[in-house]
Amino acid sequence: MMITQARPENAPTSPARPAAWSDAVHEAAKAHTAEAYPNEAVGIVVGGEYQRLDNYSDEPAKDVVLDDAALLRVARADLFFHSHPDGVGCPSESDMTYQMQLGIPFVVMVWPLYDVFWWGDTLKPAPLLGRGFRHGVHDCYSLLRDYYATVRGTPLIDQPRDWNWWDPRFGKGLDLYRDYFDKAGFQKIPVGEATEPGDGLMMQFNYRVPMHGMVVWDRDMLLHHPAGMRPVDPTRLSVLVPRSRFVRHASFALRHK
Repeated sequence: MMITQARPENAPTSPARPAAWSDAVHEAAKAHTAEAYPNEAVGIVVGGEYQRLDNYSDEPAKDVVLDDAALLRVARADLFFHSHPDGVGCPSESDMTYQMQLGIPFVVMVWPLYDVFWWGDTLKPAPLLGRGFRHGVHDCYSLLRDYYATVRGTPLIDQPRDWNWWDPRFGKGLDLYRDYFDKAGFQKIPVGEATEPGDGLMMQFNYRVPMHGMVVWDRDMLLHHPAGMRPVDPTRLSVLVPRSRFVRHASFALRHK
């Protein structure tokens, strides 16, 4: 398989742009975001039109609460939008949960430090190599999901997660790589036997749970998406790396049954 790797300056940090997110919709959502600041703006796209929704949260700068009528409109929408005022440019665990429940693309705009991103399984994935890092959208688990779906035909469900989910100081007890791969039909194998394309290598480093995953690309190379210190970093690209450099750090290995 031939894959062209992107440069950091144009590395995609989201999958393909949703068809419903037109330039006109973008500008309407951006105007709404600016007007609502410092509170969260929320809206939907229906038939190519951006429609504002009212936020009834008691803490509208921190989250979104919709009334029953708005929830019915959201259920029939093509796309859901909200802003992250003074927030980070990645989805929260609750963002990911609601997106999975609705099954439509979600778009988030960070304001006033402007950033916009989208995600959802109905969108075309970005190339496996050369992705910029955005936690919950383009991270190591996202890369493994897209690899197994597109290359191996093995679906993995997404797992809602906040940044630093693996760190006991911030996380909620997730054990992403041990709990969910088993449910998807993977079995544990010795690290030294993980030599077939598609075998997974899981790294624990200094944490109590495995917090990084890599996949065997071929006999000599591993595919992974390294994280840095920030939840969004377009310069941290998904790459192929020599197996010999990383296999010694693996805590355990997995193979699909």
